[in-house]
Amino acid sequence: MKKIISKVLGLSLIFTAGLFVSCSKKESALRVGVCAGPYGDMFVEAIQPELEKKGYKIQIVEFSDYVQPNNALAENEIDVNVFQHSTYLKKFSTDHGLKLSYLTEIPTAAMGIFSENYKSISDLPAGSIIAIPNDDTNLSRALRVLAQTGAIELDPNIDASKAGVKDVAVNPKNFTFKEVNAEILPSVLDSVGAAIINGNYAIGAGLKLSDAVYNEQLQAGYFNVIAVRTEDVEKDFSKEITQIVHSDSFRNVIENPEGQYVAFGRPVDYLK
Repeated sequence: MKKIISKVLGLSLIFTAGLFVSCSKKESALRVGVCAGPYGDMFVEAIQPELEKKGYKIQIVEFSDYVQPNNALAENEIDVNVFQHSTYLKKFSTDHGLKLSYLTEIPTAAMGIFSENYKSISDLPAGSIIAIPNDDTNLSRALRVLAQTGAIELDPNIDASKAGVKDVAVNPKNFTFKEVNAEILPSVLDSVGAAIINGNYAIGAGLKLSDAVYNEQLQAGYFNVIAVRTEDVEKDFSKEITQIVHSDSFRNVIENPEGQYVAFGRPVDYLK
């Protein structure tokens, strides 16, 4: 009789523990920080459905700039964010003393050079104003994108990942640079010769990447990532997000020829 009672109690405890784990996922929403644009869409379309199948409730929290999502993550106001490339994450975390890490890279819209009045970089007249992001990481990235076109050359003696306007060594058309917040770059297009815009903000503003006069050739460190607090890297939700990003269900959404992601750059481990 004692053995029977013991077995019943054991089964009851196992069932209760399983119920607790299941309910803990369903009752506590996973808070995901995004900025307006395709990466929030990507999470909702390609990752959220699979997480929900695993029992998670998802709460999407939208931010309007590149500063708040990392601060909110560090302060435990959200659990995950997806909006930035790994170079920006590392620099921001170092500069602000935050313990944030990324789980995996995701397909990424390249930075583009857009113009309302000119069809190519070579058409821009001498002295044109070019609008670029004003945060250090994306400012240097924008200058490197412009250098990819041959329109300018950066000082070969400096670290290109830290380049500023002062490091433009060759500028035959005497372009001048207007530094503005990355998220409002699309709104200044009508007042400048060209603007170098992050892909997510371009798409969020209704611009087509195919309409850019030049699209960035993405380099290592500039693919967007899914970030969490470093202490959470080994937690179940982090592992499950990583598994989903490397699953066929995720790739089916990305490879849909009618979707917005098909033209995005693919990270090296995309097929792993």
